[in-house]
Amino acid sequence: MLSNIKLEEAQEILLSLAAPLPEETLPLLQTPGRVTSRDIFADHDLPPCPQAVVDGYAVNADPANAPKSYALTELLRPGEKPDYPLRPGQAAGVVTGSPLPSGTLAVVPQETTRLEGNRVVITEKILPGENIKQQGEDFKAGDLLVSRGIRLEPGAMGVLAAYGINKVPVIQKPRVAVLSLGQDIVPYHTVPEPGQMRDSNGPLLAALVMRDGGQVSGLKATGAENASNLREHLEKLLQQADLVITTGGAASGVYDKAVYMLKHIGARMLFWGVRIKPGAHSGAAICNTKFIIALSGNPAACAVGYHLLAGPVLRALQGLNPHYRPLPASCTNSFPKKTGTRRFLQGYAECSDGKWKVTILPGQKSSMLRGLLKSNALIDLPSGHPPVEKGQNLSIILL
Repeated sequence: MLSNIKLEEAQEILLSLAAPLPEETLPLLQTPGRVTSRDIFADHDLPPCPQAVVDGYAVNADPANAPKSYALTELLRPGEKPDYPLRPGQAAGVVTGSPLPSGTLAVVPQETTRLEGNRVVITEKILPGENIKQQGEDFKAGDLLVSRGIRLEPGAMGVLAAYGINKVPVIQKPRVAVLSLGQDIVPYHTVPEPGQMRDSNGPLLAALVMRDGGQVSGLKATGAENASNLREHLEKLLQQADLVITTGGAASGVYDKAVYMLKHIGARMLFWGVRIKPGAHSGAAICNTKFIIALSGNPAACAVGYHLLAGPVLRALQGLNPHYRPLPASCTNSFPKKTGTRRFLQGYAECSDGKWKVTILPGQKSSMLRGLLKSNALIDLPSGHPPVEKGQNLSIILL
């Protein structure tokens, strides 16, 4: 087992083992946010024929020599198809989205016309092609509608619906279980006794997992249970999960049981200890192809460990790009401490005029929750970085 390794080495080890989960096919309305497993192509033009863009009259006329009135041949209602082609000097009433009669050269809005008997009088100039949506203007047959490996957003779902695609191939949603370790940890919804504390990391990790496209298959806080019970809990969670995240018990103290627990279920240890702060007490193992990632019990350290280790695995299991793209940002405030080990600070980033700015949030101790309230970025300070000054350019990771 490797110990006290660089962050990039830890990530490389994990991602080398993380392949996308199998495909499943779901009804369209069950797929928002899911990741497509195949390219999806258009099987016909959209629209399939020329259509009216406005309510009004389709006309057949050379715009340069257009008459001011046209013989009305038919009035198309919504859903009706034209029965006759338009000949010169003729018009047909149409509604928005109507298929247009062959021979249509323009559609005149109803507001610029008046009826005189069975003739349509045009009160404004006609332009060729005006108010016509041409066949295939949106998509041509064979066009790529949705690429493999993207999250389905509402716009993509609207396009698929327009093509009548109700069965969508997607990557199975990763199942993630969370196991909170610690003699003094009790479930968040219970009243702690003196010397105990509520489990905040479990719900924090569950929310991060759901935000990142996973489903929470189990959430357990063990409290002062013995090692045998801990192994049983972990084994049960592994049966219903692709990834188990443990939090707490990852250091080397007398009461830290994460390593002991993993070794005694026969897990293959990948690494233990990562050269970052907070989150140095993090590790990973594999058990029967299932990932186990152990994170610190301190809330801020737990969050950093999730973003840098568990989050990339979760994305890889969905076939998404697992890597964050670092961005340069100008710091709006200062941070007085010199960095020893590579450090990640909780930050709030925003973009203005194409440039990113980041504010270092209060509550940077690994044991604190405060910084997590507004954090949408991690500020990456390399080892040996001097105190941060206001206006200094830093590297950030958007969350």
